[in-house]
Amino acid sequence: MTLLDREVVFLMLQFLNEANEAKYKDTVHKLEKDSGYFFNMRYFEDCVNNGEWDEADSYLSGFCKVDESRYSTKIFFEIRKQKYFEALGRHDYARAVEILQKDLKVFSTIDEERFKEMTLLLSLGNFRCVGYFFCD
Repeated sequence: MTLLDREVVFLMLQFLNEANEAKYKDTVHKLEKDSGYFFNMRYFEDCVNNGEWDEADSYLSGFCKVDESRYSTKIFFEIRKQKYFEALGRHDYARAVEILQKDLKVFSTIDEERFKEMTLLLSLGNFRCVGYFFCD
């Protein structure tokens, strides 16, 4: 896009943010993501703090790819790993398997051993007790 296009998108984002209406919030974040011009760190941080892992992953993917750098790989891995752990914590094993196959499989080529360990967590009754002597 040209400089003029960037300026127009930025003005649109500014206008929608200043309108301060809830109905525009989704539009603002979609435009940020789709244009790739403005990464709203506060929005991303809110997604992470609120456990909105799918939205955090989706929003971040508008700005970088999983394998773009070691930093992008790390943050995507951490987001998806947390989503997996939360599914395990809820004993939602079907969802955990889905996350493992769909979201975490891409990391198996980067760290095969860690991927195997994460897969083994499915077989534990309480994955939080790994490495501890006294667990119920």
